[in-house]
This record gives sequence, structure tokens and C-alpha cells, in this order.
Amino acid sequence: MFKGAPLAAWSRRHPVIVRKATRTAGIILALLFVLVAGLVVIPAASPSTGAQIADLLRSVIGVQAVAEMESVSFQIQDVINSTRYQITGQKPALSFSSAVSTVVATLPPIKTRTPLHPAATAPAQVATATAEPRQPTALPPPPTATPVPLPDIVEASPHVDGGWQAFGPVVGGHSVMARGSVKPDPARPYAQAAVVRIDLSKVNLHFVLGTQEPVAAPGTRPIARTGAIPTLDQAPDSLLIAFNGGFKSIHGHYGVQLNGTNVITPQYGLASLVIYDNGAINLGAWGIEITDTQHIVAIRQNCPMLVDSGTINPSVTDGNRKEWGYTVKNLDTTWRSGIGVTKDGRFLIYATGNSLTVESLGRALLMSGAYNGMQLDINGFYTRFAIYQPANGKGKYPVVAQKLLDQMTVLPTQFLQPYDRDFFYVTLLPG
Repeated sequence: MFKGAPLAAWSRRHPVIVRKATRTAGIILALLFVLVAGLVVIPAASPSTGAQIADLLRSVIGVQAVAEMESVSFQIQDVINSTRYQITGQKPALSFSSAVSTVVATLPPIKTRTPLHPAATAPAQVATATAEPRQPTALPPPPTATPVPLPDIVEASPHVDGGWQAFGPVVGGHSVMARGSVKPDPARPYAQAAVVRIDLSKVNLHFVLGTQEPVAAPGTRPIARTGAIPTLDQAPDSLLIAFNGGFKSIHGHYGVQLNGTNVITPQYGLASLVIYDNGAINLGAWGIEITDTQHIVAIRQNCPMLVDSGTINPSVTDGNRKEWGYTVKNLDTTWRSGIGVTKDGRFLIYATGNSLTVESLGRALLMSGAYNGMQLDINGFYTRFAIYQPANGKGKYPVVAQKLLDQMTVLPTQFLQPYDRDFFYVTLLPG
């Protein structure tokens, strides 16, 4: 290019070009610094603004470019979190909201659901996508109707710091939910995950499409999208909690089905949370652990199985962005959330926290008792867990939402009014 002349000599002959190139490079570096700094500072100051800026940048400079900048910003945030942990004398980064009462109501006994797993039926044909087949993993047999001692919601786990702490309503003398925290990353003692345990024998789990997400596949039959908990389920003596769903459809096109409508066709082998019309749920790989496609009212897929038969998926450390987050590397630390089911099918586990990699999220689910588990949505603005308490005549709704953690973004009307992304909610079984 320079016909053999050394670069230094060429630079001396063309000082104007060099100055312009240097100035342009400086401007580009300054802009990159501002963008990365913005992706660190702005989300911390205003999570909603940070999320909007990230989406805007993706539409302007592309998903890959924003992903690389976010990766740098997550590394900076991780350093900040580590430094804060040291400066504050190893003070925990997460704190449960004090606005949530330990006990909000004492209710009479209700009926319980048994068996907890869907009844065994002949395998049905499952819609598949091109994928490498896996060998079927044997699941434990479903519980029978034979009376057996049932574990209590607060039975201690050696990995849950301080044990499980009951909260929410007490039904027939027993709590329906418990919460706790774990430290799932030995390399990051400041990385915590809040975990919630829900007694599936006493509740119904429901799934709601957001007003916008997940976007339906082309040609899909139209389906109603209220983006809100139905009015009839907002009763103070019934509605317990609600929490975030999975990724936007563009970030993986994971399967979604509701009330017989395939919003996005489920993909073979991917982690799937399934709700049946008798209220039973299952969590497993589509077409492998889950082959019964009859009587399904809802399916939500999100990534491969994170925890499969008590083992963390080994691919959590392979750096495959598209497999675990598309725009966020699986080794990046950020807010993440996940859901799991215990081996006996008795308890649903929700886990969330900051400074989590995909692997440490999986470990948090394992530590809190999950046998099968999957990742849900990620990033601070989208990991939301609302706990409902009676509004006592204040406001438009019969209940008010309280956030699980002080660090969460949860409005008092969270999931009661239209929300653009999908979510789950939990109600008590009727008496």
C-alpha cells in the first residue's frame, strides 16, 4: 500500500490525513466509551430507559454490535458489584422487600391436587424442528394416590441460607410458599440468587401472553392478548404471585402455545414448561421427557434444559450466545431468572438474582431443590416477581403488587393491567 515506505515516513508526508484519521478514531472511541458507559450507568439509574436504549441501538447498529457492548458493560458491572461487596463489608447485594407480610391471611383447608404429574397416556405425535436427537431421560414415576407423608414448604435445605422462610397465606395450618437465598458461584461470593418455593398441590399455575411478546409466527391464528391477569383471578383470597416469562420471540423463536393455538411451534428437545387442563404441570425437554400432547392448555419454551434430571447442562460453559441468550453471552454476569420443579413434582422453584452466569443460575435451581429446570428472561428490567396483597379498597384493583426484592422493578399494578411481555401467575385451588 505504501510502496515499501515505512509507516512513519508516510505519516510525515501526509500530516493532514494522519490528523483527520486520528481525530476520527478518537471520536469513534469516545462514542464507544459513552455507549458502553451508558449501558452501565443508565440501566442502574433507570432500568426502563436502559432497556429502551438497548432496543433502539439494536435497530440502529445491529444485534451483534450491541451484544458486544453489553458484554463489556456486564464485565464492568461485575467489577462494580465485587467492589461494592468489599466496601460494604460483604453486605448481601439482594434484599427481600419489607413490604411483603410474612403471613397475609389464614385460610381454612382447601382440596389438594393428586397425582401431581399428568396421568400417563400413550405418547402422542410431537411437532419437531431439525435437531440432533437425544436419548430419552427416564423420569421418576408420578406420585400415586397412596397416602404418604408430604414434605412441608419450609423443610430445610442445606444449601438455602438460613433455611426456607414461609410467606404469604397459611392454608389449613400450612404455608403455601417459602423464600430464601443461595450463593451459587464460589468465584463470586457477592452473587446471590433469591429463591421461592411453591406448593403445587395447593395452587394453579397460569400463563398469559403479553400484548406484544412473544410475537406470533407468520400465519398463526389470531389469539386474544390482554397482557393482564383476568379480573376473576384478581381476588385477594386467590391471587398469590406472578413472575416473568421468557425471551422475546426474535431471540430464539421458542415454542409458545395457549388454549390450543400454536403462537410459535415448539421445537424438539428444548426446555418446556407445560400446563395441562387438570392443573398439573410438567417441565422437561419437548418430545423427550414431554411426549403427552393431549389436554395441554399452555406451553412455554426457553432455551435448552438448564437442569436435566438433577444435572446442569454441560453446554452452559461453551460460550454459545444463541443457545442461552442470543444477545448476552452465557458467561456474562447479569440479572437472570429461572424456573424448576422438584423430583417428586411437589414444588415449583423460581430463582433470580444479579451477577449470575447461566451456570450459576442452574446451580441456584439445583441448590434450592429443582430436579428439572429452565432459564426464563434475563436483565434487570425484565426479571419481575410480584406478590399480591389485599388493596383494602385503595386503588382500582382489589389487590396491590409488592416486589419480591427491593432491587426489582415492579409496579403496584404489575400484571394487573396490560403488560407487553408474557408471564405466569399463581392462584390458590378453589375450596
